Amino acid sequence: MQALKIASEGSYCFMKNLNIVVFILALLNTLESLSIDLYLPAFPNMAEIFNTDIGHIQISISVFFAGFAFGQLLWGPLSDKKGRKPMLYCGLLLFIIGATAIYFTSDIYVLWAMRFLQAFGGSAGIVIGRAIIIDLYDKQKSVTIFSQQSQISGIAPIVAPLLGSVFLKYWGWNSSFAFLCIMGVITFFMVYKYVPETNTRITLPQDFSDEKGLMDQLKMIISNKDFINSTMIGSVAFASLIIYISNAPFLFMEIHGFSSSVFSFIFAFNSLALITAAYITPRLIKRISNTNLLLGATIILLSACVLHILIAAGSLSVALEIAMLYVSLLAIGILFPITSAHALSPFKEGRGTAAALLGFMQLMVTFLMSGLIGLLEADSIIPMVVVRAGIALIAVWFAYRIFKSKKVVVQEKVA
Repeated sequence: MQALKIASEGSYCFMKNLNIVVFILALLNTLESLSIDLYLPAFPNMAEIFNTDIGHIQISISVFFAGFAFGQLLWGPLSDKKGRKPMLYCGLLLFIIGATAIYFTSDIYVLWAMRFLQAFGGSAGIVIGRAIIIDLYDKQKSVTIFSQQSQISGIAPIVAPLLGSVFLKYWGWNSSFAFLCIMGVITFFMVYKYVPETNTRITLPQDFSDEKGLMDQLKMIISNKDFINSTMIGSVAFASLIIYISNAPFLFMEIHGFSSSVFSFIFAFNSLALITAAYITPRLIKRISNTNLLLGATIILLSACVLHILIAAGSLSVALEIAMLYVSLLAIGILFPITSAHALSPFKEGRGTAAALLGFMQLMVTFLMSGLIGLLEADSIIPMVVVRAGIALIAVWFAYRIFKSKKVVVQEKVA
């Protein structure tokens, strides 16, 4: 009985520590959202201080995504080879340095450079966090964990613009980056204290004789159909989200004439969709298969984007536009945890590399689609809604491929 009690207490402590780890990994995700959304209300003010226009300030978002894309290509493979925690330390230190440097600068080129550095470091938390979850959990459970993460990190897009408005009003534009620096330091020490090293291969030197080269590893990952299909859906969902975030200030403040405070509340309301999706997804997968849910969510995303085109073209109603954006974000929030788990779970080796490639493809699709919008008419929201609808159609196609392949497998097993 005493032994049973000790085992029970040990299991409880283990689960408690895992809950803390999930929270910390969600906090690493939150740093990304805060870094993007926190300073959005300060764009006009920053344009004056940096003696430039808002377009040049917006470039700092593009530079941030570039840093994030290339950073993941480094941190993922390194975490496979050197361990998860050492790479998390390095990434967080770069994030802190970048945020601190931005606080003290008023030069637009330094802003761009430090945003790249900040993102390059911050990407370690995203890519390694995904790898840690797949290290710890099977595919079905990892969907639930990714959803729990989204519930925590989903708070950031809601509070970030509101918090950024408060920072701007009382302490100036650069106080947002002081806050990011403090968050980075807190997260660093939480990683040090609570996050375990989950890459057990680094503790087994005999395994290194069998380790594949990076190019062989990449070929293995890219040749996996589940990875490609799921990654493309996740990339489209991420691109659709970021296109909305980047164009939201223009849509609501420039076209519809709302103040920065009203914009922050609208942005926060729509961001609630991500938390709602994270809450309902674990419950949905108990009743609906992952493949059916993937297909259904992509169809909902496409439908919302098409309806948004009709609403925007007819100038029907701002409320209807907000509603369609909310529905599209709800679908995106459902897609994120499922596509991440589907893309990464097939691999016993090279999970960090797979997570890096997943993140890189997400950001590259986002970069290409954002660039396409920039080439189109700049004084209308139509390019944004058309591009979102177009890439949603691509997501439906890849989701149908997954649905069809799983259906064939089931039929073969029955036969």
